[in-house]
Amino acid sequence: MLWRQQKTNTRPAAPLPDLEARTQQIGHDLLEATRKNASKQLWSDRLIAWALKNESFKTQLFRFIDVFPVLKTPEAVHRHLVEYLEQPGVELPTGMSLGLKAGGIFKGTLAGTIASQIESMARTFIAGQQLDEALPILEQQWNGNIAFSIDLLGEAVVSETEAAAYRTRYLDLIQKLPAATAKWPKREILESDNMGAIPRVNVSIKISALSANISPVATDDSIAHLIDALAPLLTLAGKSNVLVNFDMEHHAYKDLTIRLFKECCERFDFPAGLALQAYLQSADADARGLLDWSREKKRTVTIRLIKGAYWDFETIHAEMMNWPSAVWRHKPETDACFERLTHLFLSQVPSNPATPHIKLALGTHNIRSIAFSLACLDHFRLPQNAIEFQSLRGMADDLKSALAQRGCRTREYVPLGDMIPGMAYLVRRLLENTSNESWLRAGNTKTLSDEQLLAPPAAASFPADNARRKTQDFTNEPLRDFSHQQNRTAFAEALNTVTLPRIENNTTVEQMQRAIERALAAFPAWRDRPQSERSAILQKAAASLRSQRDALAALIIKESRKTWPEADADVCEAIDFCEFYAREALPLFTPQPLSRLDGESNHELHIPRGPAAVISPWNFPLAICTGMTVAALVTGNPVLLKPAEQTPAIAAKLCDILWQSGFPKDILHFLPGTGELIGAALVRHPHIATIAFTGSKAVGLDILHAASQTPPNAQFVKRVICEMGGKNAIIVDESADLDEAVLAVRHSAFSYAGQKCSACSRLILLDSIHDHFLDRLVQSTQCLALGNPENPATDIPPVIDEEAAQKIRHYIDLGKQEATLAYPRQIENRKSEIENLVEPHIFTNVPPTARIATDEIFGPLLSVFRAKDFSHALELANNSPCKLTGGLFSRTPSHIETARSHFLVGNLYINRGITGALVQRQPFGGFGLSGIGAKAGGTHYLAQFTDPRVITESTLRRGFAPTAE
Repeated sequence: MLWRQQKTNTRPAAPLPDLEARTQQIGHDLLEATRKNASKQLWSDRLIAWALKNESFKTQLFRFIDVFPVLKTPEAVHRHLVEYLEQPGVELPTGMSLGLKAGGIFKGTLAGTIASQIESMARTFIAGQQLDEALPILEQQWNGNIAFSIDLLGEAVVSETEAAAYRTRYLDLIQKLPAATAKWPKREILESDNMGAIPRVNVSIKISALSANISPVATDDSIAHLIDALAPLLTLAGKSNVLVNFDMEHHAYKDLTIRLFKECCERFDFPAGLALQAYLQSADADARGLLDWSREKKRTVTIRLIKGAYWDFETIHAEMMNWPSAVWRHKPETDACFERLTHLFLSQVPSNPATPHIKLALGTHNIRSIAFSLACLDHFRLPQNAIEFQSLRGMADDLKSALAQRGCRTREYVPLGDMIPGMAYLVRRLLENTSNESWLRAGNTKTLSDEQLLAPPAAASFPADNARRKTQDFTNEPLRDFSHQQNRTAFAEALNTVTLPRIENNTTVEQMQRAIERALAAFPAWRDRPQSERSAILQKAAASLRSQRDALAALIIKESRKTWPEADADVCEAIDFCEFYAREALPLFTPQPLSRLDGESNHELHIPRGPAAVISPWNFPLAICTGMTVAALVTGNPVLLKPAEQTPAIAAKLCDILWQSGFPKDILHFLPGTGELIGAALVRHPHIATIAFTGSKAVGLDILHAASQTPPNAQFVKRVICEMGGKNAIIVDESADLDEAVLAVRHSAFSYAGQKCSACSRLILLDSIHDHFLDRLVQSTQCLALGNPENPATDIPPVIDEEAAQKIRHYIDLGKQEATLAYPRQIENRKSEIENLVEPHIFTNVPPTARIATDEIFGPLLSVFRAKDFSHALELANNSPCKLTGGLFSRTPSHIETARSHFLVGNLYINRGITGALVQRQPFGGFGLSGIGAKAGGTHYLAQFTDPRVITESTLRRGFAPTAE
């Protein structure tokens, strides 16, 4: 007993030499047992069998399976089969190839066959739509010594209405299951462990489905919402002796889930479980933290240790965000972590049943991992029921049977739900089954020997590919990952520290004139400075912006009223402009050969144009201001910067950073003033060579007109780079993933109160989904929190000023005359403590010629249109002279291809929101009445601040010429 207590209270000793030998012995026994009555199940399915042989077919098949539930007719099924599977490089089974080419009745036959196979696969993984359907299956499993954990599918909620329905389903489940299972025979192996009795009923929940108002940015508020949502469930679970397991989802919710779990365990008395993902690099620290918490709080809980189901998403998302990978990049690292944590948890099991501790359940189909855990039981002298094995329904039934026959407590994770919400789950399971690194695939297809299947996770070191590398190659500045507490804390401290300086817009025309004279005098020296030096100064400015990013974001929040994520993104884009343009300028000023001919040399190079007037907007007060300013500076031009009247403070801070980084004060001049006075004077000044403007169409057209008036003694024609906004549309067709589309439309239309030139102001819905989508969008919009942007829980801040608020309200009043107000359904004349809050408004039955459908409205107002078919939807989308951004949500390949060719906008986004363009990845800018000029953040932007020159030299001398290189 003393030895056991010492083992409990100290770090576990190194494994005994025979641990691996015991693992191998158990592993071979399990392999033999699983093969005696091996059930092929999914592996015998013809579609999956072919997918295992053809990766391109697998990709297209799974994409078709993803869209299949929304296809209502055999014709639609057949059409999508053709569009997905008749792709270059996709090799089809002979029968399917003939079926796709056949017409008439064969279309329906093939569609019916495919539908039947997909529904059969779904039934393999999903026990039914309702509990009544699943109960006979659960009882049959129970009689075979396999317990259950019920998971309700449909967790992709977009509104509190849907979240409330999800919670009601779980309450119903927790109420009915104990009574429904009470008559089942007692199964000692399933209802007790080494510490005593355990609950017969076990359910699994996903926190993302419990409330629509959760976000890692606002963790405190999210925890409060979720505790309120969970209170009835957990109270009932405690009374009914139902174990509630908190599933783990995407990494963004990991810390929030663990904290919520701990607070719920401290507040409610219920049997509790938590999933822990071994593929996370933080898993070791999380495990130790949970052990310490369990001992400190004297709370016994169950940990479901799993490998993790979102590896592809996590790796791709981290790469897109330029974040370090949260997951291990190599499968053996995950397997090694799984074994490490198994050893850790089992080493801490106390000998006294009354001692609070962590119980261990292992969710895996990997026989090597299971064998190692059983060997650890022997190593720590623990009984077999000190651990529980869990498997997914439809997977590894032969393994479940072998474990049950061995006397191991085995539980099946059983999903319930409809086909459409269950499809994401089904596709994840199919991907898991057919992955090249899947243990089940290797074991069932016999691609590896038993020795390879049971080998310990490779101990070889892997490249350290998680660290962010700074190289000459451009990479976007990573946004803050607000799921980490330290990032939220630092950001909040910056908000509490930063004060908004008062800067008057009082520059006079005389001061502007003197600034232009100084700029002209300084121009030659700056023009002739080596480009390498100008680029180096700009990269130094980027580093300075980076070092102050939280303080800069805080200043943006206080001055332009952006929310936390929006302000952080503004700063990141400013850094990106500096880094990208510093690199892009280098080749621009290096003479480039135009031809390679003996006897003649032709080179092109660029020279700066001269003083540039930069007139920047208030809605991206740092990013756009920085982009236009540094583009002119790094290409050798002086800059006269007139920021928006509403946001001079952040522009002043930018100038300070640029001056401190090495840009001469006579080259960069800060001119805060009114647009009517200073802006107009700059545009018309004869020595201004280039005008860079972002703002309204009315002002932009006035600038273009003024700049076109060239006086008789002019030395050049003014060049105008002008971005004037949009009237942007998103199309949603009947094949779209509506869960994703609703949230993306909501964000595109209403983030930053719709005050973006790229915002969605027109939504075009195909007739068949119009009513359903609109209803979900309205309910989702109700979840948005209006308020002070300094509060991280705020979704919609006030608009920029009273003038803007009055203009938006005028259009709201106009919309109520022109169309039907869908949200809010009742307008309350309430006075907010925060000035200029404007609630999102959604109008439907909008005539295409209505003012709210045609005028640019810089605010949270969305017009919704009904389209007869996809051609009509495109016609409506293109029915605007503004051609800035647009979006399409569709899983129909032909619709996507048609939109690529015929949806006429500068930036088209497919199956994602239409705001948030990134430097280099999505160079930004439109055409039509949305503006003129090359795209900001693109490879051609800098050339607009220069004049190209071509130099031709004859190298022929007396009939002799050097050979062209």
